[in-house]
Amino acid sequence: MARTVAALPKGTRVTDYISLGVVTKTVPIAKVRAVLEATGKQSVRHRDLPAHVVVYYVIALALYMQVSYR
Repeated sequence: MARTVAALPKGTRVTDYISLGVVTKTVPIAKVRAVLEATGKQSVRHRDLPAHVVVYYVIALALYMQVSYR
């Protein structure tokens, strides 16, 4: 069965102007780490992908939900 090619919608989107720098300025790393600690989900040891980076990744997934993450 043939599939159609996925395409982004035409026009300017809000997410075209949002970068990770804007997200980290809006949601400071200190606040993210405090929430992770308060919920008991902070990183216990240093990993390749620490918990605070995962939080920013999830925020990016929400902002760019119309785009494939692969």
